[in-house]
Amino acid sequence: MMNTEKDDELLQMLSGDLERLDAQYDDISPPSLPGLKRLIAEEALRRQHQRRRELQMFLLVALFMVSIVMVSLGLAPVIYWILQAAVPIAGLGCLAVVRLRLRREDAEE
Repeated sequence: MMNTEKDDELLQMLSGDLERLDAQYDDISPPSLPGLKRLIAEEALRRQHQRRRELQMFLLVALFMVSIVMVSLGLAPVIYWILQAAVPIAGLGCLAVVRLRLRREDAEE
């Protein structure tokens, strides 16, 4: 008995809430069919423009990345030879500095 009273009470509360909700949305009319068709056509056109713009951006970025790779491949031998020359020169420079310091220390003693 107790459950049926609670169930009835809950059902009445739910029905009252649904009636209030229906009353709030009674004055809203659905959009007209031509309006919906126009809205759908505008949205399709907007999406088409957006897709085209995204494709252009993708192609631009892809072209930029490919050009960077091609330039780096073209410059790779030059960079390789520069590094091959720079490392021994830097090593010889460090060796010369160390020898000069040792000579100064020996001269001071």
